[in-house]
Amino acid sequence: MLRLPFPVRNPVKYIHWSLHYDYSPTGCEVLPREIEQYFPLMRKLRSFNRNVPHSARIDERFPTVGWVSWDEATLLYNYGKMFNGKKMLEIGCWVGWSTVALALSGLKLTVVDPVLENMPQGDACRDSLARARLMNSVDLVPGFSPAKVEQLSRQGESWDIFFIDGNHDGDAPLQDARMCAELAPEDSIILLHDLIQPNIAEALLWLQNNGWQCGVHYTSMFMGVAWRGNRKPIQHTADPRINWQKLIDGSYPHLRSFQRI
Repeated sequence: MLRLPFPVRNPVKYIHWSLHYDYSPTGCEVLPREIEQYFPLMRKLRSFNRNVPHSARIDERFPTVGWVSWDEATLLYNYGKMFNGKKMLEIGCWVGWSTVALALSGLKLTVVDPVLENMPQGDACRDSLARARLMNSVDLVPGFSPAKVEQLSRQGESWDIFFIDGNHDGDAPLQDARMCAELAPEDSIILLHDLIQPNIAEALLWLQNNGWQCGVHYTSMFMGVAWRGNRKPIQHTADPRINWQKLIDGSYPHLRSFQRI
């Protein structure tokens, strides 16, 4: 049977998706808009998730890979504020959008990503950090997780909070989550991006089955949160223009296992 194009099948949703916008969650400290000036090759376009019309951002040289949305970057910035002066591990930086958002919060940040080894994406990350005058507060480490993370731990490195946004394939997110859980202190938070993918949700489910409290921030690509001890997640106000429960039930049933936060 001939499948009609998306604009014909659902013209209302297509128009809504085309009129994309940045969503800034109420109750959170506002992410400084100046962050955009540190990414001269940034371009805004329609969301990679047609169900949530929040603007996507890309580097024009690498148009197939989106960054965290404004909503998600705001959450990262606020988690950074929560852990101000503490140490965070970021697995996966791409061109540095999330890295700059985190570093602006006052965190001491360690970043592990193979693109930092003589690749243009890693050079873009360094350039943006330099424009933001944040190079001294970020330790950029080329390499693959979780092996590189384990090596850093053996060398005496430790972290208080973790953000996983690295290899999205297969069980790679699960392996990253297991490593972060092993290294996390008693009072800690682990964040995971792109729970729109079931295999990444499986990593959060593993944490939930191994002593962590877990929930999901309802954002364009969905952000998972695992916490334990005296650390608690941000209470996020999701975009009220979207019927999230209908979206979960209809398109992302793999997220039903987690509380909404």
